[in-house]
Amino acid sequence: MEESADEAARREDILRMYHATKEALNVIGDVTSSTVATPVPPPVNDDWIKTNDSAVPTVVPSRSFGDTNGCVNDHTHTHTHTPV
Repeated sequence: MEESADEAARREDILRMYHATKEALNVIGDVTSSTVATPVPPPVNDDWIKTNDSAVPTVVPSRSFGDTNGCVNDHTHTHTHTPV
């Protein structure tokens, strides 16, 4: 009994996949054996730093140097500036 063309193509695909997988496992093994792990340093003890947990930083909008009316320079306001 002779194998059909479809069976031969399937066998070739399986053999190709087998060899590719075998080569990939060899590469993974080479990388794993040549990789050196460095231990993580111990955590820093920062207990001596005093913190104020209730203080929440506030964001102050930046103002342009030429704006004398205190408007944020975002070019969305509609009023006109009066010269000082």
